[in-house]
Amino acid sequence: MLKSRIIQTYLFKEMLAPFFVSLGVFTFVLLVAKIMELTELVVARGVGLDVVGRLLIYALPYFFVFTVPMSTLLAVLLAFLRLSSDNEVTAIKAAGVGLHQLLPPVAAVAFMAWLMSTLLALWGLPWGNHNFENLLFRVAQSKADLALKERVFLNSFKKLVIYINRLPGGGLLQDVFIVDERDPNRVHTIVAKRGKLFPAREGRITMRLYDGTIHGVSQDLKKAQTAEFETYDISLDASGLMTARRTTKHEKEMYLGELLAEMAKQPPGSKKLYLMQMELHKKFSLPFACFVMSLIALPLGTHSRSGRSWGVSVALGVFLLYYFMLSAAWSFGESGLYPPVVGMWMPNLVFGLFGVMMFRRELNEAPIPLLDSLDALPALIARLKKRGQLQEG
Repeated sequence: MLKSRIIQTYLFKEMLAPFFVSLGVFTFVLLVAKIMELTELVVARGVGLDVVGRLLIYALPYFFVFTVPMSTLLAVLLAFLRLSSDNEVTAIKAAGVGLHQLLPPVAAVAFMAWLMSTLLALWGLPWGNHNFENLLFRVAQSKADLALKERVFLNSFKKLVIYINRLPGGGLLQDVFIVDERDPNRVHTIVAKRGKLFPAREGRITMRLYDGTIHGVSQDLKKAQTAEFETYDISLDASGLMTARRTTKHEKEMYLGELLAEMAKQPPGSKKLYLMQMELHKKFSLPFACFVMSLIALPLGTHSRSGRSWGVSVALGVFLLYYFMLSAAWSFGESGLYPPVVGMWMPNLVFGLFGVMMFRRELNEAPIPLLDSLDALPALIARLKKRGQLQEG
């Protein structure tokens, strides 16, 4: 009994370091990708670095919800890979400690990760999503050009269609095309080489155009006029750039209580209710993935004799496959093909059954063909590389 406790404590400590290192690395990689995405706000749109920093902080809970299960998988896998490659698993079995007695430290790490992920899914994620959307909304109010896009026909303003070829930043516009139908008696087509947006004041945005022409056609198509201008001002209703989402929360911004209360208001069978149910199940299915990932990682680590680099590749492959299944379940589930509980829990069910099957075979020291094939790949790749080098020589 004392022997197994010592081994369990040793194994638990062995998994902690790779868990937190993996969590930091994976989160950093996602942050770098997000920074690249937000770089346009600083370079092209003149948004301050403090705003970008706050947006990154608000995005952290979303990253953690995925990186915590992934770090659990890698921590357990790397710990058992090291034990296996150093023949410590064989020594542990020779000491009379069975594989099932190694489950408690794995379960402890999985429970710690599940608790972190659950807190993030129930409180951190709604907080981050809500503040992220609110900050973007406030920035869009102060910098109206953030709501505009290059080479896209924008019809957010009533009876106006706006096309802008290029947005250099700072509220500047280049090659502007506008169809103005606000006058019931005449349709105006405005073409300008450049323009500038001025911040909203009293609910109005001023778009000043330079060096352009106005083409006016009457409703009966019998009269037409053309005029050139050096400067021309168009007053726009700022509400055209202010999305109505800010009056109510999106389901991804709702805490558990708010989500349940809103679901009770929706009519049965409605699409909005269906999406809310999917969001509800996702709040619990993603954290539960920590247990599923640890269950898969244990037999993967004990069965393999490959190095850590191969273990990292396998872990990334497993989680990418899980994420692909989750994304596919969400995409197909939006059409209402199956109940939300099926879509959001199916990846956990599939991977969980696969993990149980592998663990039972490893417990009975039976061969696992799939893992044996994966384990043989590094040696095969090395032989092919060596053969290629010999042929080149």
